[in-house]
Amino acid sequence: MVAVCPRHVKDGLNTLDVPHIAKLNNTQEKSTTCKCAFCHVSADYRLFNERPYNKKK
Repeated sequence: MVAVCPRHVKDGLNTLDVPHIAKLNNTQEKSTTCKCAFCHVSADYRLFNERPYNKKK
């Protein structure tokens, strides 16, 4: 899974093979646990697939 802000949805989609997307609805979950993997602001979407996400170095 990759959490992303609206600005980085495209970047997140490019990091996953056959990704799925879900909008985060829970305000508490958005503000406390899910941060954008690229800029670390609160995420609005979860991007995920069957394989674990490994951040490219």
